[in-house]
Amino acid sequence: MFEIIRGDIRDFKGDYIINPSNTLLKLGSGVSGVLKRMCPKLQEVMDEWVKTHGFLNPGDIAVTVYPCESYEFAIHAAVMDYRPGALKVAPDYEIIEKICKNIAEFLDNKEVFVITPYLGTGVGGLEKKKVKEIMRKYFDPLIAKVILVERM
Repeated sequence: MFEIIRGDIRDFKGDYIINPSNTLLKLGSGVSGVLKRMCPKLQEVMDEWVKTHGFLNPGDIAVTVYPCESYEFAIHAAVMDYRPGALKVAPDYEIIEKICKNIAEFLDNKEVFVITPYLGTGVGGLEKKKVKEIMRKYFDPLIAKVILVERM
């Protein structure tokens, strides 16, 4: 199930938060920066994940605990490509499609509540309308309730 709600991502609680991150799993600007301020311990958890698994490729996801209130887990989506020598930093719609497919496969048959911002529309520069269509395609058929939070 996919739903769109206007609001501030800081005001929601759920089982999962989707973090539009980067291939190095470093919290930075945009929603990632908001999560960094909301939960400073989150970067430590992400660093541990990288130590164990290595960097992500564009379109990959990593699931970690969310070590603060509001959510139990975070789904980190490799939207931006910050790997050394990357030819292209910004995402394209194929990357967003891959991310949404990976998240949908992970959430398949899970009755959970998921909060997400747009993916790739901030620093990534993608059009919200197209990204919303991709997200709806993958998240609408799920049992999980996925809420896209649009800023007011």
